[in-house]
Amino acid sequence: MARAQRDSITLQDGRRLAWHEFGAPDGVPCVYTPGTPASGLAGGLYHAPAREADVRWISVDKPGCGHSDRDPHRSLPGYAADIAELLDHLGFERVVAAGESGGGPHTLAVAHCIPDRLHATVVVAGLGPAQDPSVRAGMKRDNRVLITLAQRAPWLLRLQMRMLARQVRTRPQRWAESMRGRLPDPDQRAWPLVAHLLVPAAREALQDGGRSAADELVMFTRPWGFDLADVATPVHLWHGTEDANVPIAVAEAMRDALPHVDTRFVDGEGHSLGALVRDDLAALVRDVTP
Repeated sequence: MARAQRDSITLQDGRRLAWHEFGAPDGVPCVYTPGTPASGLAGGLYHAPAREADVRWISVDKPGCGHSDRDPHRSLPGYAADIAELLDHLGFERVVAAGESGGGPHTLAVAHCIPDRLHATVVVAGLGPAQDPSVRAGMKRDNRVLITLAQRAPWLLRLQMRMLARQVRTRPQRWAESMRGRLPDPDQRAWPLVAHLLVPAAREALQDGGRSAADELVMFTRPWGFDLADVATPVHLWHGTEDANVPIAVAEAMRDALPHVDTRFVDGEGHSLGALVRDDLAALVRDVTP
C-alpha cells in the first residue's frame, strides 16, 4: 500500500477533519470521498495513477471515520461545508471532487452546495437517494438488509455495525476472505488490486465501533437536503452494468435527474469499477482541470 501522508484541521465548530494525500504533491487537486465503510486510506488505490497524471489526490476521512471527529448533526450539506473549510485551509479556489460508492452522495452534496469551488464532479459506482425504490432493485441481499434497517430500525443497524467493527478488529483476515467469497465475478477480477487496502481502510472507518458508519447509512435513506435536479456542476457518472452493490438502475435514475451529466456505463463490470479504470479516472481529473 502507498504510504499515506495524513493531516488534519480543526473546523469552526471544533471538530477535527482529517485527510490522506496520494499522487503528485504539487499536482492538480482532487478531493476524493471514499465509500462505506472505508477511511481515507482507501484513496491509496489511486496513488500511482494520480502520480502519473500529475494529480494531487486528497482522500478525506468522513465524519467519525479514521481521524475525523464524529458530527452529531451529520448531513450531506454539512459535509459540503466541511470540504469548503478544507479548501480554504489548503488554499484552493477550485478543485475536482470525486466520490466512490457511499462517497458519491457526499460528492454530489459538495457539487450542489459549493459549485463555485469545483471544476467538475466525478462519481464512480455511486449510491443514489435511498428513498427511491430503484436503489434496492437488483441489489444484493446484504445491502438490501442494511438499507432496510437504516430506514426502519436504526438501532438494529447500529448493532450490526458494532458486530462488523468487532469482526474487522479481531479477525481481519477471516473477514476479508469472507468478503472475497461473496463477491460476484466482475468484482473478483478487481480483488488483487483492492485486497491490501480493504482491512486497514475498514478498520479505520469502524474505529468508533461502527457508530458513524451507521449514521452514514441512515443519512443516505433520509432526504438529502437537495435535489439532484439542482446540481449545477458538471457530473461525470461512471458505473458498471453488473454492479450488485449499487445496481445500474440507480445510475440510470441519477443520469436522468442530473442536469449536466456525462455518463460512462461499463459493460460487464461491477462495484469495483474504480480499481479497473483508475488510470482513466486520474486522467479525467487532469483533463477537466483548466
